[in-house]
Amino acid sequence: MATPTTNTNTARPAKIIAGATPFGAPLKDALVSFLREELGIEVIDLGTGHSIAADVGLRVSSSGGSGVRGLVVCGVDSIGSMLANKFPGASATGCRSVDEAVDARSICNSNILVVSPLTGGSAKDILLAWLDTAFKSPCPVSNGQPWSDDVQESLDRFHIKMTKIGVLDSEPGGCISCAICCLANPQVPDPFEMIPGGSVKIIQENPTSATVKFKAQSVEPAHHHTSGHEQLVLKGKMSVWNLSKKKRYDLVAGNYLFTPGGDVHMAKYHEDTKFFVKWHGHCDMFFETAEKAIDE
Repeated sequence: MATPTTNTNTARPAKIIAGATPFGAPLKDALVSFLREELGIEVIDLGTGHSIAADVGLRVSSSGGSGVRGLVVCGVDSIGSMLANKFPGASATGCRSVDEAVDARSICNSNILVVSPLTGGSAKDILLAWLDTAFKSPCPVSNGQPWSDDVQESLDRFHIKMTKIGVLDSEPGGCISCAICCLANPQVPDPFEMIPGGSVKIIQENPTSATVKFKAQSVEPAHHHTSGHEQLVLKGKMSVWNLSKKKRYDLVAGNYLFTPGGDVHMAKYHEDTKFFVKWHGHCDMFFETAEKAIDE
């Protein structure tokens, strides 16, 4: 095993969040080993998954500009970069050459590198160039020459604007509840009403977990979800009818219930009730199949 070196290059990050699609797992493992053992950089390896680019993007976004960067190994680097770029402050770039990696860092201050096992060049060389290039440094686009003062000023303005995309605007009259803006944020910061009498606060998305509150005597109409969900009652009293299985569950604080995906169910809240719920995927609700289940 190689002895880790001390990270003396100020362009390099102290920590990298890494992940890969199943197709890119072997290359990801090799690059993670290179980062840890030869460069001495801390790596948080998220493993593999089909939505891994979004997972890395979310983690880099949540780091709050602390200098953490991301590495994604994806079969199609352009798609991986699009998925990782869905979060505020994420600047993901798919690079297929050393020149592209240097340009991405110099011009865009890229903080997530996406590479593919199909890349013709050396992924290791691409990664090293990306790590060692500072924002606004000479690059192939500048013909290897320092950027002029006016170009550097433009790059600074561009970078500041990019980091604000998707961030909630707290200024008077700013958009704080627009559905499009909410999609760009890693989590919904405030509770929102999903059914009259109830409110939901998303903690994490895909898999989705949330805290849910319902006022006494509220009724949750019959519905089903794509994925199963488990819930833990934190306070209050409620009844859940699983119409698909023709069973009723009376729950109080401390009780746990799992409802499989596709099972039609409804609930009544006898007291002000709060519970924690985790879906095994995205949160969704469908009401169109409920009528048949109720009739049965």
